[in-house]
Amino acid sequence: MSLLWRSYQRPMAVTVGILLILLCGSPANATHKNDHRFTVWGEIKYEDGTPAAEIVVHLMVKDGAPMGEVKTDKNGRYRLVLHVHNEDVYKVFDMRVNNVTRKVRLLFSPHDLQTERGQRVDLVVKRQGEFETSGIQTQ
Repeated sequence: MSLLWRSYQRPMAVTVGILLILLCGSPANATHKNDHRFTVWGEIKYEDGTPAAEIVVHLMVKDGAPMGEVKTDKNGRYRLVLHVHNEDVYKVFDMRVNNVTRKVRLLFSPHDLQTERGQRVDLVVKRQGEFETSGIQTQ
């Protein structure tokens, strides 16, 4: 019985693995429908105009709970896809980069289920140092 069981173990493990991949898909390729997706993108620069490369952009809801984070590329650009619902329209979230915090309001039409939802947010930040808070941005 032991020899018979071993001969089935490997093919069974491979089959189960393939089934899990097919059923669950790859999380890296996961996307939401237009009415549940909100993309925040933009450029982060330092005060001297140079791109703020490889720094982390944090998005948080009012209570400080994280919504997401992403690193800027070599040109200071970032793009972050959030999962939102129609009830989230007009909600304010905090965007923090280095020591700069900006309040940004989610703006979209809850009745438009076709158009991509998103907002561009560009920031000028100080290099690691002083703390600064800016007001609500409405674009």
